[in-house]
Amino acid sequence: MTSLLLLVLGFFFFYAIYIATVCARLGGSSVNFIDAGLEIPSWAYIFAGTGVVLSAIGLCDHIDLVARYGLQYNHIVVGLIVVSLCGALVQKRIWLASRITGLRTIGDLMGEYFDSTSIRIYLLAVLFLFSIPFAACSLSEIGELVRMATGITSSTVIWVTAFFLFLYSVIGGWRGVIYIVATQAFFILTLIVFTAAFASVTFDNLAFISRGIVAHAGMLPDQIPGVIQFTDGIGKEMPVGGIWTAVAILSFAIAMIGVVLSPGFSFLGISTNTKKAFSFNQVWMTGGLATGALLLVGPFVGAEIAGPVNSTGGANAIAGFISRLGSIEQLVAIAFLLLLVASLQIGVAFFAASGASIVTLELVKRFILPDLTATGQRLSARVVLAVIYFLIAATASFTPLGASIVSSLTLSLSTQILPAFLGLCWLPWISRSGVLTGLLLGVILVVFTEPFGLILFEGLFVELPWGRWPLTVHSAGWGLIANVGACLLISLFTRSGDERLHRQRLHDEFHDNHRAESGSRVAVGGKWPVIVIWAFFALGPGAILGNSFFSRPIFAGGAVTLGIPSLFVWQIVFWFFGVLILWWLAYYGGMSVIQVAPLRKLTLKLSANKLPQHGTPPWISRLVGRLVAR
Repeated sequence: MTSLLLLVLGFFFFYAIYIATVCARLGGSSVNFIDAGLEIPSWAYIFAGTGVVLSAIGLCDHIDLVARYGLQYNHIVVGLIVVSLCGALVQKRIWLASRITGLRTIGDLMGEYFDSTSIRIYLLAVLFLFSIPFAACSLSEIGELVRMATGITSSTVIWVTAFFLFLYSVIGGWRGVIYIVATQAFFILTLIVFTAAFASVTFDNLAFISRGIVAHAGMLPDQIPGVIQFTDGIGKEMPVGGIWTAVAILSFAIAMIGVVLSPGFSFLGISTNTKKAFSFNQVWMTGGLATGALLLVGPFVGAEIAGPVNSTGGANAIAGFISRLGSIEQLVAIAFLLLLVASLQIGVAFFAASGASIVTLELVKRFILPDLTATGQRLSARVVLAVIYFLIAATASFTPLGASIVSSLTLSLSTQILPAFLGLCWLPWISRSGVLTGLLLGVILVVFTEPFGLILFEGLFVELPWGRWPLTVHSAGWGLIANVGACLLISLFTRSGDERLHRQRLHDEFHDNHRAESGSRVAVGGKWPVIVIWAFFALGPGAILGNSFFSRPIFAGGAVTLGIPSLFVWQIVFWFFGVLILWWLAYYGGMSVIQVAPLRKLTLKLSANKLPQHGTPPWISRLVGRLVAR
């Protein structure tokens, strides 16, 4: 199996190098290496965007947690509808704002729209978390998976994989990376369906149908364990029946929107030349195909992994399932392993490449070397890319636990920028002071409800009375509650003045030439209540009804034999209605379809900018002067 696996991986790397070489030859100007000339085709965005979302939620972790917790964890897949809804809310407007202003990154847009250096720095910090610790966790998992299957040391796998991912990235640039990521995403979606079909035909009795998911002791594998549980949090007090209460599911769905709010994903949208790719990706690919595939296939694979032999879970359980497939057909076992490896590679390559491009545009070109030529920008991006890959590989190889602890903050901290996105896209009265105050409070609560803050504080001071995710509320939920509350309150008192007039210009352009609302007044006003009602029953407190709604319906007067748990039917039903709502908003509501490309150019920058736009910054000049003098 080892030789065949290495042969297939070698074929993929040669294919990737070929695609990267073609992109390099046809890439045009040197500066296109960084952003593909803002001409990423629609098909590439459709598949690459879906692949990045799947990679960010972690297919390996998803399968393992379904095996551990059963359908209560599988319910979080319905939260991908919320991810698509968030994308429909902001991606079109971000694309329009970029074309109107000529700015190419979300950091530049936010910085000039709010006239804030602090927001720029915060977005760069989030970019760092995605580009290094988050990507390092994915690379570390690749090393562990291949080690389990082949016996090759994980350190060797990590460095070899990092080298080949760097090689095709440094050759093909941003366009090459997106093309290869899009190909891998198509490969992943195909293999998810293929693996499930093979198992259903080959295995004598599917475990999910015959006995359900054998979850760990004390877990409720086919039920949501309550709306909320008043526990101190993981590490202090474990919830009864499992951690994935209705509130935990809803708050985790909120955390997942951090993927589409990340600087890298926004850069992908901005660099796409599209009018219809956003809607197709959000409705049919992410909300429809990807969510449906994970929702339907996850419990079946999880039930097979959660058998008595592999009750410990984790990488050992997945390796056991791969061995079981290999005893039947080696190619199928390799296909399943490649499915997991490809999903992890997407995260490493995408976040490393987007990090290199954004750092070059926002730091090197804008503030450090503003007179850099196009060739110099390409060289700078390649140097930054090399540094990022070295840090990723070193972190994954030497400090995987530290990377895991730090990366646990990534999605939650990315989610905290949501009020700023809403201000830029829809609400001009949201002020800079409100956004910054909300960010500060949100970050504090996120840090102190995740392992990073808990370990750091308790190691330096005293033990805190709560653990991770107290009251079964995800850290993103805790942070966003304080964040939104503070942002709205502060904005209420600071929403007027010259700062508001500065922001209003962009919204006037949106209103005059790019209005999103269409249809009757009833349809326009009714879409938000429909979303709230759907979220309440699909992910919120109303989801608890799914535990018995179909197995013991009120109108039947007794139990009904379904053959599958009631909660699984509930998940499928609300996934279907979620896709319908997405279609209504994205197409009929005009939230994601771009009718007219922007023609007017608008300058957002105020005259008194806190950071110089030209010349070397004073602190660099002083530092260089002192070094020369010595």
